[in-house]
Amino acid sequence: MTKLKVTRFPDKMLVFGFLFVLAGALLLLHTTGFLTAYRALWPVLPLVVGLGMLYVGFAHTGQDGYVFLGMFLALGGTVYLLLNTVLSAVALYRIWPLFMTVAGISLFVYGHTKKDPAARASLQIPASTIAILSFVFLSFSMDIVETDFYRFVWNWWPVILVVFGVALIIVHFGRRRQLP
Repeated sequence: MTKLKVTRFPDKMLVFGFLFVLAGALLLLHTTGFLTAYRALWPVLPLVVGLGMLYVGFAHTGQDGYVFLGMFLALGGTVYLLLNTVLSAVALYRIWPLFMTVAGISLFVYGHTKKDPAARASLQIPASTIAILSFVFLSFSMDIVETDFYRFVWNWWPVILVVFGVALIIVHFGRRRQLP
């Protein structure tokens, strides 16, 4: 007699938890009066598809394509849902770098799960760059920095060369240490 292997749905609490949070948030927006027209809910579709792709990318296949596309769809759906419900274009103009921060931190954490150091670095270096740039852009959009962005870039662009040079030096010594 052969036993059939039953595949279980391993992360059903996580998936149902996200679905309940999303449904509760949408209903809360409706009951508090922020969501009056249901046609404003169209961004829920890319948001849910993006969350599904993130789940598949993180939990099952581990393919980076699912993670990148899922993050794009989830963040895009979130932005449009917020614009259709509680945010105005003026508020989004001020906080848009926070979405870059979320993407950078998420990619950094995802990169940390990779076993191969080269794969880890190929995700964590761009993720760190995205997060750092988001803080730079956030300081300008929130008027923390008094000068305009053009003048700032004009004065400080050589920092890119310094950072690139330091990265090359680190890579050089890292490779040298690995050689027999």
